[in-house]
Amino acid sequence: MMTMSQDLFKGNATKIEMSRYIDLDIYHAVERTHPFYVEMTDAIHDVLVRLGLERRQARAWEFGAGTGLATEELLRYPNLSVDAVDLDQECCRILEDHMQAKGGHHVRVFCDDALTHGEVGAYDLALSVFAHDHIPSSLAGALVRNIRKNLKAGGHYVMGGEFLPHYETEDQWRRALYTYHGFIVDHALRNEHFEVAQIEISALRSGLYRIGDFKRHEALFEAEMLADGFRLDSKIKIGPLESDDVGGVFVYVFEAI
Repeated sequence: MMTMSQDLFKGNATKIEMSRYIDLDIYHAVERTHPFYVEMTDAIHDVLVRLGLERRQARAWEFGAGTGLATEELLRYPNLSVDAVDLDQECCRILEDHMQAKGGHHVRVFCDDALTHGEVGAYDLALSVFAHDHIPSSLAGALVRNIRKNLKAGGHYVMGGEFLPHYETEDQWRRALYTYHGFIVDHALRNEHFEVAQIEISALRSGLYRIGDFKRHEALFEAEMLADGFRLDSKIKIGPLESDDVGGVFVYVFEAI
C-alpha cells in the first residue's frame, strides 16, 4: 500500500492524482467489495433503465472514471457512446487496458480535467461514481457549470457517492470524517475485506489533509448542484439504512434545465 509522503502536503492539493496515495492495482481488484458499492451500481442501472438508455442512441460523459470499474458497468448499454475522463495518467493507462480487455469499443478514454473537458450540449448523460468529491468545494461551481455546459437540456447527471454526516464547524467536519470512514473501515473489517479497509484509511488521511478527497454532507452538495442549471430528479440512500448519523452512500439524479 502506498503511503502519502510529505511532498503531497505542499502547494495546491486540488490536482493531486489518486495514484499518488492509493495503490491502483489493489483498488481495482477490491473496490467492488466496498460497503454498498454493488447496491449503488444496481441503483444506478435502475436509473439508466428508467431514463431509457437501454433503448436509444445516446452519448455519456463519465468523469473521474478511475480504473474503469463503473465504466465497465456502462458496457451493457450497446447504444451508449461513452467518453471516459480522468485526470490521473496512471488511471487512464489502466482504464484503456481494461476497456480493451472488456471489448469496450464504444468507449473513448481521455486523460483530461473534469473542470474543462467537453463541448456545449454534447451529452445526454453525465456520470460520476465515487469521483465528485475529488473536487473541492472551492471549485464546485466550476464543476457544476461544466457538467451543465456539457449536457443537453433535459439531460441528466447521475452521481453515486459518499457523504459525511452534517457538520458546520471545522471541528465538526473532522469528527464527521472520522465517523463516516470509521464506519466503513469497521464494516469492511467485519467482512474480512482488509484491503478495502486499508484503502479507506488512505482516503481518510487524504480527506483530513485535503489532498484529493473532499467529501461533503448532503445539504452542501445539493446546494452546490442546485445553484446553477439543475433540478433534483431523485435521491436514493443506499446505506447504511439503519443509521442517519454516520453519513452514507447515495445515488443522486439531477436534470439539466
